Amino acid sequence: MNLFRSEEHALNWEEYDPRMAHLLRPVEWWAHTFASPMFRARARSDFISWASGPEGAAAFGELRERMSPPRPDVRATTAAAAGLSKVDISAVDGASPDDRSVEHSLMRTWPAAVPTETARHWRNTARAMIVAVPADALPGADPQLWTDTRRSAVRDVQAATGWLARADVGAGDVRLTHRLAQMGWGGEVADQPGWTAMEQSARAILKCRSLAELT
Repeated sequence: MNLFRSEEHALNWEEYDPRMAHLLRPVEWWAHTFASPMFRARARSDFISWASGPEGAAAFGELRERMSPPRPDVRATTAAAAGLSKVDISAVDGASPDDRSVEHSLMRTWPAAVPTETARHWRNTARAMIVAVPADALPGADPQLWTDTRRSAVRDVQAATGWLARADVGAGDVRLTHRLAQMGWGGEVADQPGWTAMEQSARAILKCRSLAELT
């Protein structure tokens, strides 16, 4: 443990790690921490057996909770990301992350032509929401569901990025025209990539919202 004269001195330390900022505490806080049952029990002759029992587990859990960084408020951060970007996904509000009707809901609501900048704005919003969601599931959430949903949202954003790259190609690209024809697209070829990028971003946003609801 390192002792500093002030918080400013700690922040100016060449080995300061911002990830440990939550442990930059006054001496009183550390004195209370070292007086916790986990540390005081080290003088016990049966410390090993005590630490592996229910009392030791409870003491270790209390210490770990005290030393852990603050839990992120996923619901607040995802809402803030959507709010700052002024994204309106009312067209698909209430749909589940895997709801196959999302695509049809969007087709009935959005025009065929979606400006590339608008689609990029949605993609960036989805990215910001994913960053706000921690990789590890928060307490009370199903770890597998959390991981799968978050990974799926990342894949949606990657797909949206790919479509945005195509949006700058235009109708002269034979391969793109062929691909869109296979998808049954009958509108302007240059419009479809932006629309699809917007749709993929909406799916990612919905998945981030569903994770926020788990907390």
